[in-house]
Amino acid sequence: MQTRNRKPRPERAPAEEALLEPSLPHGGALPPALFANRPFTWLVVSSGLSQLGFWAFFVIVLGQASYRFHAGATELGLLFASFSVSFLLLTAPFGMVTDRWSPKWFLLVGQLVSTVAVAVAFAGPSLWWLYLASAIDGIGAAASIPSRGSLTALLVDEGSLVKANGMMNTASMLAVIVGPGITGLLIRHGGQGSVYWFILVALALGSILLLPIPDRRPAGGEEGSFAEDLIEGFRTAVREPELRSLLVMAASAWLLLTVLITLEPLFVKDVLHRGIDALSFLWSANGVGAFLGALALTRMKRATGREVRLIGASLLIGGLGYLGYVGSGVFALAVAGDVVLGVGFAWYLSLSQALMQRVAAEHMRGRVIGVVGMLQEGASLVGSLGIAALGGLVLVQPFLVSSAALFAVSGVFGLRAGRRLERMGRSSPAVAVGG
Repeated sequence: MQTRNRKPRPERAPAEEALLEPSLPHGGALPPALFANRPFTWLVVSSGLSQLGFWAFFVIVLGQASYRFHAGATELGLLFASFSVSFLLLTAPFGMVTDRWSPKWFLLVGQLVSTVAVAVAFAGPSLWWLYLASAIDGIGAAASIPSRGSLTALLVDEGSLVKANGMMNTASMLAVIVGPGITGLLIRHGGQGSVYWFILVALALGSILLLPIPDRRPAGGEEGSFAEDLIEGFRTAVREPELRSLLVMAASAWLLLTVLITLEPLFVKDVLHRGIDALSFLWSANGVGAFLGALALTRMKRATGREVRLIGASLLIGGLGYLGYVGSGVFALAVAGDVVLGVGFAWYLSLSQALMQRVAAEHMRGRVIGVVGMLQEGASLVGSLGIAALGGLVLVQPFLVSSAALFAVSGVFGLRAGRRLERMGRSSPAVAVGG
């Protein structure tokens, strides 16, 4: 969109370009080459620590709501809705701020806001304080997610995006394993207050590790008014066939995952007949699968240009794991199904990020990631409010089994859409991205 009041974005100086250029791949396996890119390595480790704090926070808040304050389906739905509302309203505008300002510094701002959320939940004497903490955490996530995605794409070359996001999510999913597991152990042996101190330390370390990363900013394109640029982000997400397919899958996946996450404490308590520590360990099992899935993705060849089809495959695999998790009521089978669900979810996260980073122009990445995040959280809000509205009418296991089946169906849609796009030549030619 061209307007007279637009001004060109400043170009980077040659010296800065040389300083910040990512390391070029060499003949060996790509992960060592990417880790030779020190700014990217710092980002991976920082993200892992921050996600460690995030997942520990998520589990302790969910557990406190269910076990300390005896929240039912309505209260749990409202807890997730409080996160979703703030995230939904802010993620696309914050993606714009990322594009216009600095992904590095805005990521740091997001993490500091999440620290405030932890303090509020720590001090809170009632469920209403957890609602407030969840809303504040949504603000922090709305700033962090577009910033982290934009910064990743600025630190590595296009052919490495799938593997780079696989490495980012390997660190994040390692946090899913360790965070809930540590939460369960700390609750059992040190009390709930020790969990919050652990979270604050993890977030602080993750923030410190952002400081050595160069302040690399999006270049190219032109700036117009805030509203014009925001609308342009929505148009890009809808106009591009690959992104349009992603929007459908993202909305369905997030809606159905919200059903699981919202009802999971009740499923663990009433169907599996386990305590709050079992909820933490189930999240760790999901993290084990996600870690293995993300790690496998770092070795994948010929992924660029085939992301839509691979995202469909990830949702199909995840849906089968989801069904195994909730279908039997047997704890061992639930753990196994949760691991498989984690594999599919990790593939979805990495591939969808890589797709957005590849298709969107450099100066549009933050807002496109924000638009997709906004849609995902909108679907999540619908799910959580729907469960809150139904309240006591919710039949936990039948709802979860139905959601698992629909999750797998969304994967079949992605497989078909990916094949169609590749036949039409709308996806970029597949290229080898690993050794």
